[in-house]
Amino acid sequence: MTWLAASYLPTAMFSLKDSQATSAAGKSLLVPSPYAVKTALIDVAVNWQGVAFAQVVFRWLGHLQVRSSPPQWACVTNAFVKVQRPPKNAEPGNPFKPTVAFREYIQFEGELRVAFNVSSLTESDRQTLSDLLLRLNMLGKRGGFMQWCGQANLDVLDAAFVTHTGDDRQSLSGAVMHYLDDYGPKMTWEKLSTFDTAKPDRMVVSALVPYRMVRSGKRSTLYQRTG
Repeated sequence: MTWLAASYLPTAMFSLKDSQATSAAGKSLLVPSPYAVKTALIDVAVNWQGVAFAQVVFRWLGHLQVRSSPPQWACVTNAFVKVQRPPKNAEPGNPFKPTVAFREYIQFEGELRVAFNVSSLTESDRQTLSDLLLRLNMLGKRGGFMQWCGQANLDVLDAAFVTHTGDDRQSLSGAVMHYLDDYGPKMTWEKLSTFDTAKPDRMVVSALVPYRMVRSGKRSTLYQRTG
């Protein structure tokens, strides 16, 4: 099995709600989900060479296994922010109503790695994936900027990578349980497109993130990577 792993240095706060969370409240994932990573690369492909090129990339990218390795440290900050939301009965000329929502923002220290199982890809597609990873500069919510640091081919993923259900490296000690979404078997380009009304096909998998809680308070929680 061959993995292509890219390393990034987070340069801004990271936040990515669970896909099943509500708009009013929801804890942030500690790592980008496979769905978020793949969609970010599709966005890169569209901006780099256009929609037709991105559709070709989508055909082989959608089924790839994705695993991530979180940075050494993560400080999760709890915050209540003011947002604008459409009310049930909107008034003419006033379509939004101010309200309060709970958000979590994460300050990382260390490198984030994202690995793809490229065993089934041709050399041409592997090079395309490498070029896309080089151009990727944002993960999670808008503003979660990342700086590319390098890439490497790996035969085996070490203990610092997230373990999905069914992986040989699965362990229940020293980890935080997450539910991460990925492209489902019925995902199509039309379902992925924001210009289409069809709902995306999401497949949720349970995963163990190699973090242990060091300390927790009213305003923040500090995690350290165990792998």
